[in-house]
Amino acid sequence: MKNNLELKKYYYILKRSPLFQGIDDDDLDSMLSCLGGSIKEYDKNEIIFLAGSEITSMGIVLSGSLNLAKDDILGNRMIITEVSAGELFAESYACAGTRHSPITVIASNQSKILFLGYHRFITSCTSQCGFHHTLVENMLMILANKNLQLNQKMILLSKRTTREKLLEYFQNQIEKQNNLKFEIPFSRNELADYLCVDRSALSRELGKLRDEGIIKFHKNQFHYILKQEMHNY
Repeated sequence: MKNNLELKKYYYILKRSPLFQGIDDDDLDSMLSCLGGSIKEYDKNEIIFLAGSEITSMGIVLSGSLNLAKDDILGNRMIITEVSAGELFAESYACAGTRHSPITVIASNQSKILFLGYHRFITSCTSQCGFHHTLVENMLMILANKNLQLNQKMILLSKRTTREKLLEYFQNQIEKQNNLKFEIPFSRNELADYLCVDRSALSRELGKLRDEGIIKFHKNQFHYILKQEMHNY
């Protein structure tokens, strides 16, 4: 495993990743050596994959976070999702055999990524390592959960107004974080791109929700006050 000493600093991240659930701590070293891989570092706003580029590996975020985005012909950007530390990206395209990325992956802040070649991941090695079966099971679970998240995003985008989209997004965050006080991973511009709404319209609607006593917020920290409103929009 390349950069093995550096990777050890991030074992606590890997151990909590859904990809490595059920893998014994003692097996982690040998597993990563078997899979191979490389660690790369990216600055904020640096492009990791550009739409149309060839995909040869999938990545696990060791630190920082990424945005998966799609730009239209006019240059308008839609953020599809955010990927944080411990999460996997590009696995769907790699496993599906898609040779070129349909999306652009951007570092939303300084990030380190562990890249793993998917062929070695899904194919048992000559040593017949026992953890390969567990990894494949975990990958199937991850792909299933990503499909549920995609359905959730489709429901959000089906909302007709900026207010409806915001309230749907807030509800998703409350359920995800199990708290009426929650932090979002996006700046205001990024949130507008994620919801596919105009930036100024987003700011106006946030101000209205605050003035109506429905939410409080400071930067990326939000507090949802009137829970009943969420079910009546």
